[in-house]
Formats: sequence, C-alpha cells, structure tokens
Amino acid sequence: MIIVGAGVAGLSASLASIERIVELGTHDARIAVLERSSRADRGGNTRYSTATFRMRDVHTINDDFIDRLRAKTDASEDYIQVLARQAPEAVRWAEGHGLEFAPGPRVFLTSNDARIQPEGAGAAIVRHFFSRVEDASRGRFYGPDNDRALAVEVHYETTAVRLLADGEGAVAGVGARDRAGELSHFRAPAVILASGGFEGSAEMMTRYVGFDLPTVSRGGAHNRGEGIRMALDAGARPTGQWSQFHPLPADPRTTGAQSGLMTFAAVMETVPYGLMVNDSGDRFMDEGATSMDYLYDLVGRAVQQQAGQTGYVVFDSKTMDLPHYRKAVLRDKVHEPHQADTVEGLATLIGVDGEALAATVASYNAAVPQDDSQFDAMRLDGLSTDGLTPPKSNWARSLDAPPFYCYPVTCSNVFTMGGIGTDHTARVIDAEGDPIPGLYAAGEMTGIYRDKYVGATSVLRGLVFGRLAGYNAVDHSFGQAGP
Repeated sequence: MIIVGAGVAGLSASLASIERIVELGTHDARIAVLERSSRADRGGNTRYSTATFRMRDVHTINDDFIDRLRAKTDASEDYIQVLARQAPEAVRWAEGHGLEFAPGPRVFLTSNDARIQPEGAGAAIVRHFFSRVEDASRGRFYGPDNDRALAVEVHYETTAVRLLADGEGAVAGVGARDRAGELSHFRAPAVILASGGFEGSAEMMTRYVGFDLPTVSRGGAHNRGEGIRMALDAGARPTGQWSQFHPLPADPRTTGAQSGLMTFAAVMETVPYGLMVNDSGDRFMDEGATSMDYLYDLVGRAVQQQAGQTGYVVFDSKTMDLPHYRKAVLRDKVHEPHQADTVEGLATLIGVDGEALAATVASYNAAVPQDDSQFDAMRLDGLSTDGLTPPKSNWARSLDAPPFYCYPVTCSNVFTMGGIGTDHTARVIDAEGDPIPGLYAAGEMTGIYRDKYVGATSVLRGLVFGRLAGYNAVDHSFGQAGP
C-alpha cells in the first residue's frame, strides 16, 4: 500500500489501512506513506485548519448539509449521500483515535449555523493520527504466535512524481524523488493519492486560475499539484472548477508569522460593520451583502481585484463595543488593528490619501439611515444606505465614533477547486466514469466545489473518504470482495 500525503485524508487512509490489514490478518503487509514536507512541517493544510465540521454534534449533520452540497458542488448524489451518512461514523471513529469534539468557535457573528470542532483544531488531528501511524511504524507484530507482521514506513521530504503501471495498465506503485533528487520506485497493488490541491504551485495557479496568491497556511505551500498531474496522466477525469479557488480575507502583516497561518477572523468580523476601501480610499464592494459565513468569500475575491491585491476595512469604536466581538476574534494577536483619533490620521497610518478617505466616509455617513435603532449585529437587519454606489445592504450605520480602526486585508488561497474525479467509494475514475484499477484518492485533490466553497466540509470529507480509501484499497490489494 502506498499513501501519498499526510493531511487529514492521507492520515485517515493510513489508519484505516492499518486497521483493515490487522482485521484481515494478512502476512507481512507493508504501508508506505510519502510526505513531501519535513517531519517538523508535516500535516499539510490540515495542521493549520480550524477543522470545523458542518454538524450539530458528533451524531448529527446540519439540516442544510445535503442541500448545500447539491447546490454548490459537482459531486454525485451517491458521493453526497455517503458523505452525509458516514460523517457521524467517521467522527466517532476519530474520537477512538484520541480526538475530542466540542461546539466550534463562533467566528461568524451573523450566522447561527452549528459547527463542531476537534479540541486543538486541525493540529490535533495531525498529532493524534500521526501518533497512531508512528506506533505502527515501530514494527507491531500481531497474531497469537506473532506470526504476522505489519510494516509502516513514513518517508519525509519525498515527493511522488508519477504513477507506475503493470503490463495491463493497472496501478502498480509510485515513482518518487527524495530531498537529494534521487528517484525511487515504491511498488504496490494500490495507491491512495491525498496530496492536496495546487495552491502552492505558481505555475499551475497562473495556468488555471490566471494569477498566483499567497497560501493561507505554510502547509498549503506544500500542495503543488503533483498528485493531480499524476492522476491525470493515468487517465483520471478532471473535475471541479479549475479556474476557481477558496479565497480567504487575511491580514497580510502576519504572513510568515511563527504560527504559519495568515490570520483572518478579526478581518472577517469587522467587514460587515465597517467600510472596505482600496489604496485610493474608495469603497469597492457591498460590505453588508449577506451574512459573514457567505460574505468572506466575496471579500476575498473583491480584494484580489484591487491594485496590489490589497484593501482595508475601516471601522469605529462602535464595532469594538459590539457584544461577542472579542470572543469572535480568533487571531494570533501579532498585530492589532491600526488606530487613530481621526479618519485622516488613520489614513496616514495605512498610506492612503487622507482627504480621499475622509470624503468616502462622509459620503457613506450621508447615505445611512438617520435612525439606526434597528441595527442588529447578529442578523441581516436590513439597515441599508440610500443612493450610495456600491450600496451597503445591511448594518449601515454611521462611522463617526472615534477612535477609528483599520485592518489591512489581502486575499489568500486556502485551496484550489480543480481536481480529479472519484466515485462514492474513493476510487479514481476515468473520463468514462470507470474506476482506474488500484487508484484511490481523497481530500482537496478530489475536485467537487464550484463557485463557492461549502463551509466546514473540506476537512470532514477528507476524513470520511480518506477512511474509505484506506479500507477499500486494502481490500483491493488482498483480493477481498468489494470495490
């Protein structure tokens, strides 16, 4: 068995493979996990993810779970039904590997949509799952007479570059390069690809999306699309929306911070109650178009279209005084917002023309309702501007209470939406929809999303289908009935 990648999908596949091999009682089974990062940086995007799941609790998916996936993805009905049905089972399975789940953090003040999250977020998934994989890698013998053995090897700084095939065209292993550039062949009757999207590849981003962007995490920078290219070369069906990505508004000042993550929650929570302006001091979007769990995607895309892919969210002390605001600000605290007693002073701090920014704020203040008593930070309140372009459709109250604040905003790339097709059993399929023998895939590299990411489903589907891939790939390898 060969597993390429060690985020949630690859680690779930690894653990499931180990479990299934032990269950079958096979002789001298071997699993090789190929991870392009170093051991210190392992875990891919998962390690830095909030890892929230679109579930009310560990037993129950959200009411809109299936409908949202039907509306915003290219996934088949079988795929959606398997994900919905097996999500609770997979979460409880993860609990068996050391994770503890609790209600997720409320980072969207304007949405009551439930989430759960492993305590410790994505880093906890990587830590707990890897500890199980490493336990197996120490050479665990099993059976009444210690007559069977399972060998698990993790190869760090090893990048898979091509799939190997047998004489009949079935997958027979992987060719991979180590840190020194030496090519090795890992042979096996089944390969699971779980190496993420192509957000870390400037060449692929430019070719398919049209421009490059910083990845939201250091883990995402390792996702350079080799797994996708390997599968396409083997005849896999391209799926998802190759020209799109999952954007996230982020504070560019924290790029490269020790956390490895561009922070975003503070930016996200202030946008609905402030003004988004560009380097010229002009507004460029409707900051109150919808609730923040939908708006953040629009913010990221709108900022990307500005000069230098930069914007600023400007707000006043009334936002700072909102109930729950500070609880919702999940950030590493490396940088607080810029602060000044006047709009012009704030403009000086961020390098924007003071007169232009003051004029923008004045025009906005003249267009807001005089009576803002219906303002409600926790819901779409309908408080909108009159005669302003672009409008502000909700939360339009004056920006006039000093001190004034500002977060710089850039657009970062969480993951790309183009990938390869799989069926509901995690088998990679070709252009005709037929499975490619011995090839499985899970996680970000399997493209299903279109136009907009369905929040809190990415890590969850990596868990569900990584686990399925592990079970099914072992059954394929050892001639068991099933896919």
